[in-house]
Amino acid sequence: MPRIAPVSTENPPSDLAEAFVMDLERDGVVLDTTRISGHLPSVVLATKRLGQALAKSGHVPTQLRLLMNVRVARLVGCPF
Repeated sequence: MPRIAPVSTENPPSDLAEAFVMDLERDGVVLDTTRISGHLPSVVLATKRLGQALAKSGHVPTQLRLLMNVRVARLVGCPF
């Protein structure tokens, strides 16, 4: 259980709705990280937009991006 209460997916604040939609379109659910960091909507949106920009730029090959995701998950102890 997180120490910070997640933002509810029911009636999200208007400034967080875009981040929730991004998660739903990409993952089919609103991610817990979005809900927990949702207490600072500007940071959530900036982070998500940065990720989208990197993905769309084509400067980081898809295979390398996937390997980086796995490596970061391992560094933080995620069994992903």
